[in-house]
Amino acid sequence: MLHLKFNKENVTKEELNQIEKRFKQFLKAKVTPEFNVLDLSRTDVYAHVLSIFIRLNVHRILQVSVSQILDFIMDVAEKYTDAPYHTFYHAADIVTMLYYLCHDLHANKYLTDLDITFLMVAALCHDTGHPGFNNAFQMNSETELVASYGDKSTLETYSVHLTMGLLKKHGMNHRSMYTIVTDLIIATDMANHNELEKQAKQLFTTWKKTTTNDSCISIYDRTSLSRILLHAADISNMARPWNISKQWSDLIVKEFYNQGDEEKRRNMTISPGMDREVCSQKSISLKFGEIILPFFECLVSLFPKSHVLVDFLASNRIQWECLDLHRKRDIRRVSSDIIIQKSSSTIIFKRIRLGFRSQSYPTVLYHHHNNNSNLRCHPINTN
Repeated sequence: MLHLKFNKENVTKEELNQIEKRFKQFLKAKVTPEFNVLDLSRTDVYAHVLSIFIRLNVHRILQVSVSQILDFIMDVAEKYTDAPYHTFYHAADIVTMLYYLCHDLHANKYLTDLDITFLMVAALCHDTGHPGFNNAFQMNSETELVASYGDKSTLETYSVHLTMGLLKKHGMNHRSMYTIVTDLIIATDMANHNELEKQAKQLFTTWKKTTTNDSCISIYDRTSLSRILLHAADISNMARPWNISKQWSDLIVKEFYNQGDEEKRRNMTISPGMDREVCSQKSISLKFGEIILPFFECLVSLFPKSHVLVDFLASNRIQWECLDLHRKRDIRRVSSDIIIQKSSSTIIFKRIRLGFRSQSYPTVLYHHHNNNSNLRCHPINTN
């Protein structure tokens, strides 16, 4: 039976019973890139995140009860704002993808239980307090957050501050936890993207020279791997099935446009990709896909099974490219690399390279229906 200490006034007995019921169900559920937290109620999200933490024995590592973990999760949720994208649902989604990377792709074979515990805590807390306006906006506006937390990784430093307070409140005082969780959260700043891609390449080079078993992974390499995995989960929304990827795109673009509107209102220079009158959702999404592709290709070199994420990137790029073409019935060349052959019920893409530098992807079959603007993609074997 779950018992709350800090949040007992915030949930009814019925809600707590529902969380416990759903928690037991989620413990048995398979966690894949197809799992969509946006389909869940708030209480279900609590139960889902709790189930992942318990599967990974976070409560035992931190020497707290299951109820204490739930109390912590609910307190973390309260530190998230109602920004369109950077909400508690985003945090839950990152926890979900991180579990998938560690468990199904077997990244956990290179990490200790303590490493994974710190990773999960960092994933859950990494965007606490995010106001929906990025670091550049904070610095250019000379906000109170910059005054308090500096002009380098301002929002991440603020999230660290909130996280440390929550860890202390809930008695999670494991030695070295604060230092490592701080490092992981700061590393989620998108300004570190290129450096993390470089670390992934270096890690692959190191592993090629070894027998790649867990005994040969140094503390330094484990730290690098932890940063890489958290970043991969954090930017994975374009590397998910179309229905999920599109939902997250809707949210992040809304947040971008909100910032652009505020910058315009203040007579500031509008940040790149945030002017609703200049940048379309399609162009923003395609550009982001191009930026993150090399990173995910590096991830494949480390964990070959993660190619599924690169495949999703490819199929989602096609979805964006063809978003305005789904009602056309003739054969059209979309680009020098994509040929569409369309009948009344299917679209078949051939020779798909999409401008990607090193990957060639299989033919993809798309089903469509009259008066339905959503295309569903299914890879097909053409051998």
